[in-house]
Amino acid sequence: MKSRSLVQSVAHAVDGLVHVLHTHKHMRYHFVIAAVVLLISALLRVSRIELLLLCAAITLVVLAELVNSAVEATVDLVSPGRQPLAKVAKDAAGAAVLVATAGAALIGAGIFISRESLEALQGVGNRPAPHFLHVALVGVVTVLSAVIVAKLWGGRGTVTRGGVVSAHSALAFFCFVSVWFLAPDDIIIRALAFVLAVLVAQSRVEAGIHSLREVLIGVVVALVVGIGLYGALAMRTGS
Repeated sequence: MKSRSLVQSVAHAVDGLVHVLHTHKHMRYHFVIAAVVLLISALLRVSRIELLLLCAAITLVVLAELVNSAVEATVDLVSPGRQPLAKVAKDAAGAAVLVATAGAALIGAGIFISRESLEALQGVGNRPAPHFLHVALVGVVTVLSAVIVAKLWGGRGTVTRGGVVSAHSALAFFCFVSVWFLAPDDIIIRALAFVLAVLVAQSRVEAGIHSLREVLIGVVVALVVGIGLYGALAMRTGS
């Protein structure tokens, strides 16, 4: 067997994730729920440790779902007929997802249902505003989740190429919105961020990967998520 480069290994891993997203609706649910959880974590201004715990819980659920998918594919390959042991293997893999999901739900409940979180929800308390990296993480995950759902719903293209919405354009314009809110007094940086986002969007059209309509949908997704996220946080912090 030929040795593979790191880039090839990562590419194959991404292919596996994309395949599971295409074929398993539960994985798509996990991504949407993860985006919602991270959004709530920003609005409630959770601490860095709490954010890491939430990210670890989300990662555990996604990992369990990937392992479950791999077990199902392997069992179907070696045992296409109905076999008792094949059922045991699939049931055990499904149980792993259930346990991981239950654990993640407990972690989320423990973080969100607390005195500090309830005070933050009411606009009182002394929790600091979320770090900009926290907000960026929430935005990127939300944009990607929206793009993935739109691409799979449209039934065209792949998660990384083609489809009814341009992921590259969406991410580029979300970065522009982030710069707009994070650098309110620097017109030059804002302008450069806008130009770069436009160039990314233009490149998708000129390369024939997306139509102008698909690029514009990506831009709208980014603007809705970005302005909604930063606007909500600005109202929560009173800035």
